[in-house]
Amino acid sequence: MDNVRVRYAPSPTGRLHVGGVRTALFNWLFARKHGGVFVLRIEDTDLERSTEESVEQLKSSLRWIGLEWDEGPEVGGPHAPYRQTERLDLYREAARRLVDSGAAYYDFATPEELAAFRERERAAKRQPVYRGGEYREMPPEEARERVEAGEPYTVRFRTPRGGETVFEDMIRGPVRFDNASIEDFVLMKSSGTPTYNFAAAVDDAEMEISHVIRGDDHISNTPRQILIYEALGYELPAFAHVPQVLGPDRKKLSKRHGAASVEEFAAQGYLPEALFNYLALLGAGYAADEEIFTPEELAARFRIEKVSGNPAVFDLQKLTAINQVYIRKKSPEELAMIAAPMLVESGVASRDEIEGGMPRLTKIMALMRERISRLTEIPAAIGYFYGGALEYDPQEFEKQFGKEFVREAFPELVERLKQLPEWTEESTERCIRGLAAEKEKGARHLIHPTRFATTGRTVSAGLFETLELLGRERCIERLERAVERMRRL
Repeated sequence: MDNVRVRYAPSPTGRLHVGGVRTALFNWLFARKHGGVFVLRIEDTDLERSTEESVEQLKSSLRWIGLEWDEGPEVGGPHAPYRQTERLDLYREAARRLVDSGAAYYDFATPEELAAFRERERAAKRQPVYRGGEYREMPPEEARERVEAGEPYTVRFRTPRGGETVFEDMIRGPVRFDNASIEDFVLMKSSGTPTYNFAAAVDDAEMEISHVIRGDDHISNTPRQILIYEALGYELPAFAHVPQVLGPDRKKLSKRHGAASVEEFAAQGYLPEALFNYLALLGAGYAADEEIFTPEELAARFRIEKVSGNPAVFDLQKLTAINQVYIRKKSPEELAMIAAPMLVESGVASRDEIEGGMPRLTKIMALMRERISRLTEIPAAIGYFYGGALEYDPQEFEKQFGKEFVREAFPELVERLKQLPEWTEESTERCIRGLAAEKEKGARHLIHPTRFATTGRTVSAGLFETLELLGRERCIERLERAVERMRRL
């Protein structure tokens, strides 16, 4: 496939939704698979809703997940500028060409006239398909005189009254629209700004976009854009409309499902490579037994025609499982660098303690990374390695230390641990197992209360590795406190 050029063209009116990211990903994968160009275009002609903050968030979110564009804002390219508000002259010239050719006309209908028309049509049980009325057939000279006199107007496309507009969707197959159901749609508003359909069609043509891959909410826009293409003499691109992403309740994914934007998933502790991997797989038709890929592997396997025509249901559990795989892939050093600021910000440890103890934190992350599925779990997961006294659950404490054997043997164990010449994984294990053997009891009878006393938990990483990383002083302090509390039971 030669000269592949695709684009992702978001409107900067809010945070980047994961459905939009998936569409961007599919464009990126398609471009990379075919050695093509991925273009980012900012469609910011909705002046009331578009903000600079949203533009920056869009770019930041795309870069965070690993999507760099070949042409677009900050990068430049042969079709600059890549913001629609900087391309207004281009749309005005295209509108002039359409009016001159008779494919479009000046419409002077007021908002009140249009509202009255729609009300009459609905009252007559007809679809209100506006066809310009007297203005559609107004002589060009008269229309220009009214324009030059300063009368408000829009530029409307002269939609064919009969026939069909048909296109072959790369995902859905043939899609047909009856032209009689398409009104004479606006190209240029009375404000002098273009409508979405007009600006998108002109930009896609001028930027030589070969494949338009976008959300299926744009299907109804496609016949209008095709009509614009044809009237301007442009070659049509191929079209592929990607179904939306739904929550488990099969409603559009939103914050009520836990998260919906890239920033929200990042804040909840998901890694960019995990979200990239999961979204690229979502509804894309990869083999069911394959889940973990590099971006390059995903691109090599990507087939736009394999994308499902049905909405994709977002599975948070699967994303979390993939995220856990990527956490395990990171080195302990990388995880320690990620964990350090989180521990300080959460109050688990002081800045001095972290900065002076990175080798220890690296060992902790090596021990604990198998037990973490999201980065935000790190402070709670490893918090017991820092600080002093722990808060114990009263019922669990009584369960662990109310047994007769533990009440008799645990104080002796603490004294033996205090006397160890060195504090290592091996020495603490010998001590605990040795005492249990002397008492003719299974080691678990001492391992479980020791774990609870030193970590405040009934489940942790391997006890003896944990004891070594906790350190002698912290462990002995917690064990002695547990003995004191046990004696008060």
